[in-house]
Amino acid sequence: MNKAIFWDSDGTLLYGNESFKCSLMRAMQEVGVEHDEEAVRSLMRRICSWYTPDKDHSRLNGEEWWQELLKGIRRFCAEQGIEPADIESICAAFREKVVTYEYEPYADAEKVLRTFQERGFSNYIISNNFPELDQVFQRLGLDAYISGYILSASIGYEKPRKEIFAYALRQAGNPEICYMIGDNPVADGQGGLAAGLKPILVHNRQEGLVCCEKLTELLQIITE
Repeated sequence: MNKAIFWDSDGTLLYGNESFKCSLMRAMQEVGVEHDEEAVRSLMRRICSWYTPDKDHSRLNGEEWWQELLKGIRRFCAEQGIEPADIESICAAFREKVVTYEYEPYADAEKVLRTFQERGFSNYIISNNFPELDQVFQRLGLDAYISGYILSASIGYEKPRKEIFAYALRQAGNPEICYMIGDNPVADGQGGLAAGLKPILVHNRQEGLVCCEKLTELLQIITE
């Protein structure tokens, strides 16, 4: 029997972070530019596609997605009076820093992924995130437990849209048993439920959904 678990990344297997905000601020600092943290955070909310999940950006897959994002950063930097050469340095450094950011897995992430793999489940990452997220999992030593990555920047749709879940199910071979594990009640909970998956929230709670505080609790909840 084909069994699959679809995992969110940030806030689920990895601690929540502001890698995009932090990476841009660090990149700006490298060329001698200091900027208000809240202004940079506000910029990310305007230009990162996961903050507008209702929009279809399927024309912007992978590299095109990056270029659209960097276009927003270039406009922001130009408005601050930053020199064009420095803007290009900022954009290049920002992209590199996002991919190589010090992402941190939950202490029980490796054990849970490994145990479910041993139980016959295929683990997939389904995340509203940048195209190179697989490199993060490789660096953290978790890639050995992952059968595939479904990333919104490559697919062109964000959770909770049905299209990204439909793509994920096809990638997994339309499993008979499938769970969606995440921390977001809307993107992971409602999105997974609408797609026919069994959603479970971790590190969060929402009435009407199965919830748990720790990843290891999933080993008792999912017994198939």
